[in-house]
Order: sequence, then C-alpha cells, then structure tokens
Amino acid sequence: MSLPGGNASKASFLNLDTGVTGFEVQYNPKEFRVEKSVTWQEAKNQGQSNNPIQFQKGAPMTASFDLIFDTTADGANVQKVWVDKLLSLTNADQTPAQGEPAEQDKKRPPALHFQWGTFELKCVIESVSTTFLMFASDGTAVRARCSVKLKQWELANFAGAGSSGRFSADKIKLISVKGGETVSQVAAANGVDMRALAKANKITDPMADLTGKTLTVPSSAASKAMAAAKTAALAAGKDAMGAAVDKVLAGDAKGAWKAAEDANKKAVTGAASAAAKNALKKIF
Repeated sequence: MSLPGGNASKASFLNLDTGVTGFEVQYNPKEFRVEKSVTWQEAKNQGQSNNPIQFQKGAPMTASFDLIFDTTADGANVQKVWVDKLLSLTNADQTPAQGEPAEQDKKRPPALHFQWGTFELKCVIESVSTTFLMFASDGTAVRARCSVKLKQWELANFAGAGSSGRFSADKIKLISVKGGETVSQVAAANGVDMRALAKANKITDPMADLTGKTLTVPSSAASKAMAAAKTAALAAGKDAMGAAVDKVLAGDAKGAWKAAEDANKKAVTGAASAAAKNALKKIF
C-alpha cells in the first residue's frame, strides 16, 4: 500500500492510555500491508451439490510492515536507541479500562493510535520480529529490520440479556482530557452522567485536575439509562435497583438484569417498579 501524494511525514504511535506519543519511526516503511477477513460457513444441508454459505464473524483488521533502523553514522547501539523503544510498546504495564473484555486485575500492553499520512488505525502491537543486519567492528549492532504486525483495537460492547445482545448501539470511546478540566466538565462536554464517568475511570475526587489523562467515556444512551434507573430506584425507596446499576457499571450485564428483576419484585410502588425496569431495558 502506497500513501497518496507521497506524504513525507513520519509514521508514529500515540499511546492512548497515557495520551502521549509513544514512538516515531526513523524511516517510513517502503511497503505497507492491510488485511481484513471475515468467516463464512457452509450450511449443513445433506444431498445438495451447492450449499449456501452463512456469515459467522468478522476479524479485526491487521496491518504489517517493515521498519529499518540505522545508527552507522554515530556507531550507537541500534537496539538500545531504536529497537527497545519500539518493543516497549508491547510491555504489559496498563490496567484494563471499563468496558474491556479482559480481567480487570491483569495488565495489558498499551492501546495505540497508529498514523502515517492519511492512514490511521486504533490498534495494539501483535508482534515484532527483529533482524540485526549490520555490526560495528566491536560487535555492536548498528542496523536492524523490525517486522511489525498491528491488530485493530476496539473496546467490545457489553454482552447483554434480551433480544439485542448489546449493551448499547454506541461504542465506548477514549478521550484525552484538555487543560484544567474536572470530571464534571468532561462529563458535560461528552453528554454523559458524571457518576458513570467517575465510576468507569475510578475517580474519587470530583475536583481533581484531569489534564493529560485518557478517560473511558461510557455511551450517552447507557449513561442516561443508568441515571434514570437510579432515579427510579430512589423513588421506590429500595437499594436493590441501585445494586443493579452498580453491576451495569462493573460490566456485569447478567447480574444487572437479575438484580433489576429482584428490584422489580420488591419495589414499593408499581409505577417506580415499571420505571426502573424500563430504564434498564434501554441499556440492553
């Protein structure tokens, strides 16, 4: 894949977890490969020469390319100057955010935004294969080729109960906070409930300066449904509905639905019960 117009800008990786540029290449790649695949399965109909095929799933997009690093001009160790910096983007040093299909107590490598010219991809590094090509007289590596493979990164929608099977039609997104903004200002700017935003990012101080932080923003539809469910729970005078909302925030959709049903049975008034149930249905 060649970039239109011969853009001379260097390819770079932005660390989405820290909000800072994690790596800029020394030389742009000569070739760039992008692959997107989907899985189809033949229908299991016996006695037919031509069976129809059925769509199963789509796979994340992948991109792969080779990067050349060279330090022959000053004789520096190319591994320390370039290769190790690239490999640092594979270190599992980030805690999964709200909405990821990973266990929250396990670290992962950073989520990245790769950009080269007009091509952009939110991704993670799947593999880096390094070949050292040239050495100084003392054995120091001064040229290397790194074959890099990226895999598209998207935060998964919550699995839900009910016919839709989705937490929300809106995807959870990541944002970088501008100077001097607090959680209430970020929530207002993105049209989400402040409590949902704070819960998703483990923010305990509502006045904390979040400048430079990368935050997970729940979908606005889910945030409004959570707020409505909480209001209905307070009107009913029951803690059970509040527990359901907490489970939604924690990503436990099945537990949330069960808690909502329990709250529905225990609510003081039928009106509050129906309001709480309908609010949660919007989430699913």
